[in-house]
Amino acid sequence: MASPAPRLRLPGTELHVSRLALGTAHFGIKQDEVAAHDLLSTYVSWGGNFIDTARVYSDWVPGETGRSERIIGDWLRADPTRRSRVVIGTKGLHYRWSDKARSRVASAHAREDIEASLQAMGIATIDLYWLHRDNPALRPEEIIEFMQVYVEEGKVRHLGVANWAISRLQSANAHAARHGLHPFVANQPLFNLGSWDLPSAPDPTLVTLDRAAYTYHRTHPFALIPYSAQAQGYFSRCTAGQTPRPKRYDSPRNHAVAQLAGKLARELDVPVSAIVLAYLTHQPLPIVPIIGPNSVIQLGESFASLDVSLSPAALNLLEEACGSGLRHRCCTADTWSG
Repeated sequence: MASPAPRLRLPGTELHVSRLALGTAHFGIKQDEVAAHDLLSTYVSWGGNFIDTARVYSDWVPGETGRSERIIGDWLRADPTRRSRVVIGTKGLHYRWSDKARSRVASAHAREDIEASLQAMGIATIDLYWLHRDNPALRPEEIIEFMQVYVEEGKVRHLGVANWAISRLQSANAHAARHGLHPFVANQPLFNLGSWDLPSAPDPTLVTLDRAAYTYHRTHPFALIPYSAQAQGYFSRCTAGQTPRPKRYDSPRNHAVAQLAGKLARELDVPVSAIVLAYLTHQPLPIVPIIGPNSVIQLGESFASLDVSLSPAALNLLEEACGSGLRHRCCTADTWSG
């Protein structure tokens, strides 16, 4: 297990978070509740404090509703001191799995989801509330306006967006600045070492970080909290000789990236997954990757990335292999601290 990294302040907030956020999409699905609680406790004991969940997590399982938030709530209630030790981010306004074509990005659904999340987790305030999806039929100015009431009521401290185009995020925040509103303070798209070579997502409401969004984060002190930070284990499986999956990542370019990542992992004596994470944390961006371990062993492999030091040459080799078009003069994980 790596040494805990120092906490970093998310720009525009008072929130100090660990360098890796714990994703909980599969809590209670790929392990039981006891194992999920152990994962949470171990993450915190190793210095982690940033928990990422969503109202919709588990709802794709028939008969399930909000299982991830409930498990987190049970863990919090088991020890009242835990709430003050963690930063909790949850997402809402996702479409219903039974009606994927109908957007729920509306004020009434925000109220419904926020109240349900607060009750499930047994907390008074959500530290960072993400809009899980966008609704292109609404002006971004309208969306950020109807989210203001939840900050004013104290139910939410800060607002973020997931799966939004960077142009709409900029429009919403420009409107907030003009009118003295609470802005969005963080962006959660898909971004990882293999995402530069991905085909279009099967779900058109998902957003992958593109060059325009990368440039925005490179030039603005605006938090980037990417999901699928380890490409759902694709590179680890590829280098281990297992069947490469998810198939969406399986391309000749990503095969070449996997070989390079495996070579670097052997040279540095770390898991391949640590190299995949280090690629993100060495970007000159205010970035906190979301990890999704299913076991304490996988959690330890992710934490090993915190001790990885990629040289500019190694980072540029990865950039060339993955086709990002990026070049780096230096690569430090400490380019922001607030």
